[in-house]
Parts: sequence; structure tokens; C-alpha cells
Amino acid sequence: MLKLPKLIVILGPTASGKSDLAIAIAKEIHGEIIATDSRTVYREMNIGTAKPKGAAVSTISLRPKIGELFSERPYIVEGIEHWGIDLVNPDEHFSVMDFKKYAEEKIREITKRGRVPMMVGGTGLYIEAVVQNYLFEKGKGESKYDALQIGITRDREELYRRIEERVDKMIALGLVDEVRALQAKYGCETKAMTGIGYRQICQFLRGEMSLKEAVEKLKRDTRHYAKRQMTWFRRDDSIEWMSNGQEILERVQDFLLIQGDA
Repeated sequence: MLKLPKLIVILGPTASGKSDLAIAIAKEIHGEIIATDSRTVYREMNIGTAKPKGAAVSTISLRPKIGELFSERPYIVEGIEHWGIDLVNPDEHFSVMDFKKYAEEKIREITKRGRVPMMVGGTGLYIEAVVQNYLFEKGKGESKYDALQIGITRDREELYRRIEERVDKMIALGLVDEVRALQAKYGCETKAMTGIGYRQICQFLRGEMSLKEAVEKLKRDTRHYAKRQMTWFRRDDSIEWMSNGQEILERVQDFLLIQGDA
């Protein structure tokens, strides 16, 4: 029987700590991360999407081949290669079908390099499209991957506290200026600008509410979004819910070892 490629999925609601945990795990298992977030695909949208701090680095050699000149460069965060970040401009279309095609190509490339592909994020539709092999025109096909899906669980009060702190940090880092610059370039009606964080600040910039009101609305809408994310994820019985970082790492290591010996 053909052995399916291994895939690690780290998911959970916004502000649950997925990114930091995934980076720590990637360092231990030689993993590369595919950001599974419908908002971090957009360039110039950094603060409001809580995009991890990193930089795109050149992988082109001093005497490059033609193919290298057009290849995508990884986005490096704490030494870990990230993919799926800064793919399109805010006024460009990017669908779940586009993401599935992109992610499957990256999984092939990462696996070919002898490393472990990891999908990390909170966009449930993106995750399902890859793990359950959405065919779009004919429903779902046979799974292409042997996937371990781990959900990060947080106590509700702790999650809401983390959301409040994240929003306050976004404002302190300059979210208003980021949205103002994007508004001038793309307008607030662009689909990418209607997402949480951008929609509320656009309302402030249009004079529809005070900054304080916009921030409170942003926090409220983010809490509601986290609830919707959990509702979506709870539909999938294959997701293993855990909270302890060390236990999650051990579960991932066991999965890779078991599958490697199968």
C-alpha cells in the first residue's frame, strides 16, 4: 500500500498561541511552516493580521540558474522557513482553491527536501480543503496526506485576555497608520480590507466612530470570530485538542516515528 506523505496541522482560534508553538515544534522536527490564514497572504497587511515578524530572504546563489530568478523566496521567522505569506496584493483575488493548489505544491517541495510540512493557522476552510482534499466541482476526494491535526485549546477567559492584549498591541504598533496607508492605496471597500482589524479602523477613519469605540468593537468582533472558529473546528472529530506545549511536541514526535516505521 502506498504510504501517504506526512503532514502536521496546528490549528486553533485567533490569539491561541499557534504560531509560537509551531515554530518551537518546527525547530525540533526539521519542519517548514505553511501559513494557513486567509489574511496573511496579503502584502502590506502586517499589524492587523498579526503577521509573524520575519523577513523574506534570497535563496539565489551568486551564479543563479534561470529558474532560481523566478522562484519564491521563503519568509524566515526565528530561523524557520514560512510559506504562504505575502502572496498577493490586497486588491488581488485569492480563493480557497488558490490556497489548496499552492499548499499542495509546497507540501511536495518540503517533503522532497526531506523536511516535515506543517500547516499552521486558523482558517478552517483552508485546512479542510487540503486535509480532506476538496475537489470543488465534485465534493471531496480521497485524502492525499497522512495528517495529524492538533488543536490548541485555551480557557475562555485566558483566550479573551490574550485577544484584548493582542488588539492593544496592534494599536500601539501603529495599526491606525497601517490602515490609513492601505485606505489611501486600495480603499476600504476592497475585500481584504473588510476583514477584522481593518474594517473597524476604516470606520474610525471615516468618522463613523471614535478610536476608542473602534478598538472596543475590534475586541468584541475578534472574540466573536474566535467563537466561530471553534464552532467550525469542533465539527471535525479527527482533531486532537491539547494545551500543553511539551505534550503536543511529544505527540507530534510519536506520530512521525510511528508513521516512519509503518
